[in-house]
Amino acid sequence: MNRRLAALLTIAVAGCTLYSDVLIVPLNVQPANIDHPNDLTSMIRKADLVRAVQLAPAIESRRSSAQELAALGNAEMIAGRYDEARRHLRAAIDLAPFRTTYSTIAWDLSQLEYMTNNYETSLDWARIAGEHGMVVKKWHLDYLTALSGVNVYQVSGRRTERVSMRSSRPDVPRVEVRLNKAKAVTGIIDSGAVISIVSQHLADELKIKRLGDFQGTFTGLLGEPIPVHFALLDAMDIGDMTVSKIPVAIMADDMMKFFVGGKNEFHIDLLIGTNFLKEFRVELDFRRNQLALTALTSADRRPSPDQNLFIEGFRPAVRGTINRHGWFMFVLDTGSEVTFLNEKHIDDLPIQLLAPKIHSAMLQGLGGAQKHGPKVENVELGFDKWAGVFHNLPMYDSAEADRSAGILGENYLRSFIVTIDFGKMRMDLNPINPFVAAPETFDPGKKPQ
Repeated sequence: MNRRLAALLTIAVAGCTLYSDVLIVPLNVQPANIDHPNDLTSMIRKADLVRAVQLAPAIESRRSSAQELAALGNAEMIAGRYDEARRHLRAAIDLAPFRTTYSTIAWDLSQLEYMTNNYETSLDWARIAGEHGMVVKKWHLDYLTALSGVNVYQVSGRRTERVSMRSSRPDVPRVEVRLNKAKAVTGIIDSGAVISIVSQHLADELKIKRLGDFQGTFTGLLGEPIPVHFALLDAMDIGDMTVSKIPVAIMADDMMKFFVGGKNEFHIDLLIGTNFLKEFRVELDFRRNQLALTALTSADRRPSPDQNLFIEGFRPAVRGTINRHGWFMFVLDTGSEVTFLNEKHIDDLPIQLLAPKIHSAMLQGLGGAQKHGPKVENVELGFDKWAGVFHNLPMYDSAEADRSAGILGENYLRSFIVTIDFGKMRMDLNPINPFVAAPETFDPGKKPQ
């Protein structure tokens, strides 16, 4: 949870082929098309984090400044290399940097400890960040206080489980689970939500124990505040796997709905967010409509040297290319039907933008908020070893994408068996029906035939 916490389900409903018109081809990127900055700060800014973390031995071998150690630690934190990040961020703190730098380092340490479920230590660093000038919401401190000492995400039964999944009408993956051994509900697999969310009426029915009387505030699609309370689920059964002690947010019923086809209400009782998903290797098999979860052990948490998955702002982000140029970071949002670009960053992207046209795909968020935006034509987005050629690609002024180039949603992902491995920090794509023509047939700037 960040100082500004965003927990969003982004759904595009259009009744047209705007966001489903995606052609999958092999990704072919020339080295000259990848920007390879040489300094640490530029590597982080250009999403070249794999190379950034490789600078650690050189930085450790010289008398580095607090700022350089802090930048390295930040890159390692985003890359999920938490032990290394903790060591370098603490070394930066020990150099007693200027107040604002000190608070930023302390906040990074708080985020790191949160991601590793060390809530008491996360609370300590969050308080230190606040004491040095960073604005940290009181409810965030209350939330960390309530979770201090709680052994969250305890897995029993099967360590690997595979269950049936639905992913149409709306086009987001969802599975049947049982909560607190009492109630079967449908949960949306939503990596775009930083924390799992349950509806108010479901929380009341199950008598879910709140973590306290404090109220938090999430940020909606249009920047509107959405009040929430926090609680602890006793158990979630997914097939024969049981996960106990799951932190959740409780949201008002009228906030947890959107419209399908422009008029039919779709009500949500449960979003399964990143705070839960990060404990697993997640496989979304859109060919067989199955979800597989494998509980991670400490031995499994070894980021791959060629990782393409990162955690930024408590949500997964994947490194990709745009029109065969890179690198660019996209929020990996399994709870979004649509893939789109962040309009506020469009001037920094390798895209020909002559006369943007308005499209009919409406983006919806929790609470029924809606927005429209322009579109660009004939854009190729590349992830892992594959690219999607979009005849039309929507753009939105996207607070939920934040600093990212956009959001990677299901209209791209559904062409693959998608493995999201939070241990190896990789997203692997196994195409279901790949287009086998040579990737050279794509010409950025020219409409596909």
